[in-house]
Amino acid sequence: MVRHLLARLAERRSDEAACLDRSRIPEKFGPEVIGATILLGYCLASRDELRERIETSAPVVIVEVPHADWIEPMAIAIGAVFGSDPRRGEEIRTDTAGSRRGPIVVEPGTRGRQYDSDGMSRTARALREHRALIGVTAGLSASLPSDLLRACEERLVVDAFDPEAVELLLDHVVGNVPNRRIAEDAAGAIEPADLRIAIHPARGAEGALNRLCAVLESRLRRSRSADAPRLQDLTGYGPALEWGLAAATDLSAYARNSISWSACEQAVLLAGKPGTGKSSFADALARQAGVPLVAGSLARWQAEGDAHLGSTLKAMRAFFEAARKAAPCIALIDELDSFGDRRKFAHREREYWTLVVNGLLECLDGAGGRAGVLLVGTTNDRDRIDPAILRSGRFDRCITIPLPSIVDLAAILRHHLGQDLPDEDLTDAARRAVGGTGADCAAWVRRARGRARRAARALSPADLLAEIDATDTLPTRADDFRAAVHESGHAVVAHALGFEVQSISLHRTTERGGLTGLRARDMYPTAGGLRDLLAVYLAGRAAEILVFGDPSNGSASDLAVATEICGRMHCSWGLEERIAVRPLEAASNDLETTIERDLRRASDVAASILLERRAGFDRLTDVLVVQRAVGRAEIEATLGIVPERQSASNAS
Repeated sequence: MVRHLLARLAERRSDEAACLDRSRIPEKFGPEVIGATILLGYCLASRDELRERIETSAPVVIVEVPHADWIEPMAIAIGAVFGSDPRRGEEIRTDTAGSRRGPIVVEPGTRGRQYDSDGMSRTARALREHRALIGVTAGLSASLPSDLLRACEERLVVDAFDPEAVELLLDHVVGNVPNRRIAEDAAGAIEPADLRIAIHPARGAEGALNRLCAVLESRLRRSRSADAPRLQDLTGYGPALEWGLAAATDLSAYARNSISWSACEQAVLLAGKPGTGKSSFADALARQAGVPLVAGSLARWQAEGDAHLGSTLKAMRAFFEAARKAAPCIALIDELDSFGDRRKFAHREREYWTLVVNGLLECLDGAGGRAGVLLVGTTNDRDRIDPAILRSGRFDRCITIPLPSIVDLAAILRHHLGQDLPDEDLTDAARRAVGGTGADCAAWVRRARGRARRAARALSPADLLAEIDATDTLPTRADDFRAAVHESGHAVVAHALGFEVQSISLHRTTERGGLTGLRARDMYPTAGGLRDLLAVYLAGRAAEILVFGDPSNGSASDLAVATEICGRMHCSWGLEERIAVRPLEAASNDLETTIERDLRRASDVAASILLERRAGFDRLTDVLVVQRAVGRAEIEATLGIVPERQSASNAS
C-alpha cells in the first residue's frame, strides 16, 4: 500500500512500477509530503476497501495526524495520490474513461469554530456532487466544518514515524538506505520541519540520516532539559498544583477526543509575589499535559512595533492565532496587570490604553471561541487588572501561589542542587531561607557553586548557608525575637477568637519580618466578627507592648488595615450607628474619634487575651524563634484547646 501511494505521488497515475522512476517526482513535493504519504500508506495498509471507496465512491473520512504541523503535508499528499488539488478539489488527472474526480480535502479553519467560507463551500460542494470528502485534523475535530463532522463515516488515526518509515523515506528520496537505523523514540518525534531541513538527495542516505538525528537531538535536548520539570515534579505551589494536575489530565483527554472542550478548565490567573514561579508553572503545566506552550505578554507585543497601537494589536492577535493553530496548547499571558484598569487610566492616555484592553477582551472572547487553548495569566497584583478581564468566561478563576514553606524550600533547594550534597539534610538551610522564593533558591545554589569554584573545592553546606545569609538586612537575634513575639501575638488571639491559624513564620530579612496565615472565619462577617478581626490585627502590637513595654513600627501595616476596616464599618458597610454611605476621605473629627475609640477597645481585647494565655504565648514564641516556621498542627498542640470566652464585640 505504501509503495502504491508513493507511485501515485510520483506520477499521478496508478502504474506501480513507476515508483522506481524518481526523476518524475514533482519538485514541489518535498520530503515532508513524501513522509505524509508514507504515514498515510501505513494507515491504509489494512483498509483496502476504504482506499477503493475513496477512489470510486463518496465516503466522508476524517484523518487525524500526530501533530498540527502534519495537517498541510497530509492534505497535499491525500489530494495528490487520490487525484485532486487539495486546495480546490479540482480534477487533475484523467484516464481512458475521461475526467476522474478526486476527493475534496478540507483542513481546519484558521479562526477556530468560524470556518473560512472556502472550507465550508468545499464541504458543501463535495456533498452536493457526491464526491469523496476528507477532513484532515490534529485531534481537534471540532475545528472542522460541522457538516463534515456530522457526515463522517470513517476515522483514520495516523501514527508517528517509526524507524522503518524513515528508512523507506530515505530510500525514496535519496535512492538508497543508510547502514544504520534511527532510534525508535527519535523517529516518533519527527516533525515536517525536521524532514525539510535534513532530507535531501545531495546529502546521501548517511548524510541525510546524520543531519536528521542532529536536528532531532537538538530539539529533544531542549525539551528534556533538567531545568524544565513536569508539574508533578514541582513543589511549593499549594492549591495551584492540585488544580494544574487536574487541568493537565483534562487537556490530555481532550486532545485524544475523550472529552469535550466544555468539560475542560479553560483559563486561570496565577497571582503571587515576584519569583514564586508563576511562569515556570505554565511551562511545567504544558509539559505535564504533553502540549506546546505559546507565551506572550503586552511588553512583547509592544516591542514588535515600538508600542504603536496598530502594531501592538496586530501582534496580540497573531499570538492568539498562533495559539489556536497550536491547540491543544497552553497560552501564557505574562504580567496580565500591565494592561491596567480602564477606570483608572490618566486622561491623557485613556484612549490608547482603553483600545489595548478592548483588543485583549476581543481576543479572549474570539468570534469562533478558542477550543483547545488553556489560557494562563500571571500577575503580582490582581487588583490592578481590569474587572472585565476577570469576569466569567475569561480569567474568572484566580489561584494565589504562596511563598514556599520550609518543606517546600528544602525540596526546591534539593532540586537545584541536583547531584551536589546528596546526603545533606537541608532543613536548617530551609529554615534560614523562609520568606524566600523558588527564584531565590536557584540564585543561592548558583552563587554557592560559584563560591566553591573560586575556592577550587567541592560545594559544601557552608557555601549554601553563606549565600542564604548574605544580605545587608539580615535580622539580628533581637530582631528575630521581636518578630516572633509579634507574630505569636497574632496567632494566640486569632486562635482564642475561633480563627483557623494555618501557619506562622519569620522571614529572612527585616523588610519582610514575619507572616501569620489565617483562614477567614465567616464569608459574610457581621460587626461582631469584624471587631474580632480588629483584635487579631492589633494583637501583634499588643504583644510587643506586653513583652517589651513599647510597640515598634513593624505594626504600621496592621494599623493601616485595621483603620481601613473600622472606617468602612462606619462609612461604607452600614455595620455601626450610621447606615448612610459617605467617603472615608470626608470623615469628620467625630468619626475619627469614634474609629480611634473602637481600635483602642480592640487592642484592649487583644491584650486581655494575651495575659490570660501568657504561658501558651511564650511557648509559641520560643518555638517560632527556633524553627522560624510553625504549621497548623504544631500551633494547636502548643496552644491547646481554647475555653469558651467573650468575643471582642461583647468585651468592654
